[in-house]
Amino acid sequence: MRAYCVILAAAIAAATVAFGAEDHADRVISDVLANVAKLKAADPKAVPMAFWDFDGTIVKGDITTGWIDDKEVYPGLFRACAEAGYSSVVRTPAEVDEFLYGTYPKLKAIGRYVAWPALGQMFAGSVETELEDFCRRHAEKTFRPWVFASSERILRALEKAGVENYIVSGSPDIFVKGASICARVPRARSVGLRQRVAGGRLTTQIEYPQSMNEGKVETVREIVNACPHAYAVAAFGNSYWTDGPFMRYVATNPLPGGAKGVALMVNGGKVPEEYAGLFICADQDATIGAGQR
Repeated sequence: MRAYCVILAAAIAAATVAFGAEDHADRVISDVLANVAKLKAADPKAVPMAFWDFDGTIVKGDITTGWIDDKEVYPGLFRACAEAGYSSVVRTPAEVDEFLYGTYPKLKAIGRYVAWPALGQMFAGSVETELEDFCRRHAEKTFRPWVFASSERILRALEKAGVENYIVSGSPDIFVKGASICARVPRARSVGLRQRVAGGRLTTQIEYPQSMNEGKVETVREIVNACPHAYAVAAFGNSYWTDGPFMRYVATNPLPGGAKGVALMVNGGKVPEEYAGLFICADQDATIGAGQR
């Protein structure tokens, strides 16, 4: 236990000097690691896990569309993959524009359970491994500077203290697994909206649960239940609709030794009544690189 506390203290100290993050990062790191210490004291075999939304939580903007506040600021994966020839439906810049600014808003008006999966379904027929490799190369080149400094600080401090970071996103799974490299999170710990793969190629068929809203709760439970002695100790999101349910689950689920989950809502705006008092709420804007508006 003493050795673990030394690691915890070192992780907090290291986090305070890395990147120009906002002040709330220090509080979050301290709170999470203090609860991890309680958990480890009660269950020495404990495997603490932290669950992150991706778009707007780790990365500023949306990795799929490249949008920040509905304005295309950098080339998102939808455009990059389509213009590289991985879609049989949209290929040219004009066709990408028509989908993103014409078809996609119409699908969103129907509902997110239709619109968000459609972003990945446009790439049905692509070889999964080839598309993921392309996404990884594009993400490393494009998204790394847009990672929030505060999120980077927290990610690295938790990782150093032995907390396993996971990404659970509402973006297409193939995009999330490829782009996870920009957050230095292993692809095996990254989940998005999944499509069935047949013969090594993506299909249009969606796998469930869909990792948004209550589906994120189910996804987190699946991951935790698959690992003996695993516990969800932290949750990070930026939307009360898509992230609120899983963040509430982590913040209220009892843990051994009197530990409790810590949840940070980033740039979430006004707190809905049903979530009052459950999360640390903070605004963050600074990124680790040149990716500033």
